[in-house]
Amino acid sequence: MPHRFSIGIATVVMLVVLRVNVGWHFFSEGVKHYADPQWTSEPVLRGAKGPLAPMFHAYLPDFHGFEKLLHDGKAQSEARSLESWNDAIRQDWDLYRRQFSEHFGLNEAQQKRAEEILHQYQSKLADWAAESHDALATHIHQWQRKETTREKPDSGLPFQKKRLAEKQSMLAGEAGGWLAELKGLERNYDTALDALVDDLQRRQGPLPHHINSIDIVDDVMTYAILGIGVLLLLGLFTRLACLAGALFLLSVVMMQPFWVSETQPTFNQYVEMFALLTLATTRVGRWGGLDFFLAKLIWGSSSTKGKIDVSKS
Repeated sequence: MPHRFSIGIATVVMLVVLRVNVGWHFFSEGVKHYADPQWTSEPVLRGAKGPLAPMFHAYLPDFHGFEKLLHDGKAQSEARSLESWNDAIRQDWDLYRRQFSEHFGLNEAQQKRAEEILHQYQSKLADWAAESHDALATHIHQWQRKETTREKPDSGLPFQKKRLAEKQSMLAGEAGGWLAELKGLERNYDTALDALVDDLQRRQGPLPHHINSIDIVDDVMTYAILGIGVLLLLGLFTRLACLAGALFLLSVVMMQPFWVSETQPTFNQYVEMFALLTLATTRVGRWGGLDFFLAKLIWGSSSTKGKIDVSKS
């Protein structure tokens, strides 16, 4: 009985080309993430908008209690909240110095130098806090006003929801900029301490650090993107790779839904997601990929699975 539908050789070739191109896109992005030790998904998650934004924000680390002390500290004044946050950073840096000294067994001279480095960076922190004090105090005040507005009965009205979303985006962008500056200062502090260690002490291995949710998200995202790219390029487990890639792109679209105002453009990811879903409905992995041999291995040479149904026209 003849098939109801058939496709031509040109369609098969173009579907394979589409698979390879999408696979290269995933693979190249995965390599970039893997090769850059400073890469993190935190800015993307922090900038999430739309109804699912709280779910993505839940994966964000709370930098030395920033959210708790500045955004949720309603019982304290702006000045007191800032002072508490600065004290938390200073104490955490001092704790890190003591843990670092104990782990590597620093001698007396090294410990003295480590204390000098701590005081140097605490002084830089104080200078940064003094310069940013007014802007941070205004940020805290506006954040608390936003939360108060969110609790009002009319917060569910369309115009109010739009205003709240725009305010949330603006304040999150401010916070992201300040946190990026302090994280850079903290990395420099860690590097300065690390320079004190000699070759013999370095054999102790790196100082273990607490793994938080953002570390797990970064690792999963990096290896998932890289793995999807490799599988698509090879044409191996192609349908599974297409579905996994489409699911990942759906998460990107939901972080920045293009139908919500003030979002980053994600229509390209939206289109690529449907391209992957389309590929998942075909046997494109067997038309120029390792799935051809996998099908032979599983179903044998007598099986008709994986054969290209091509019109003779």
